[in-house]
Amino acid sequence: MESLIIRVPNKLDLNLLLKLVKRMGFQSETVEQKIDKYIANAPFDVPLTDNDIMKEVKTVRKRAF
Repeated sequence: MESLIIRVPNKLDLNLLLKLVKRMGFQSETVEQKIDKYIANAPFDVPLTDNDIMKEVKTVRKRAF
């Protein structure tokens, strides 16, 4: 399955596009729906310490420069 993000300029065009997507048998979801689903399925008790987080932040910063 492939994914595609389309920015639609207004609500009227969005409704038309969603109708077309449904008629074609495709699935659609907004970025917000995707994020909500991701958050809902995220684990609650992640065993991370402040040191673990800082180590990762420093690693990412080093790669950026």
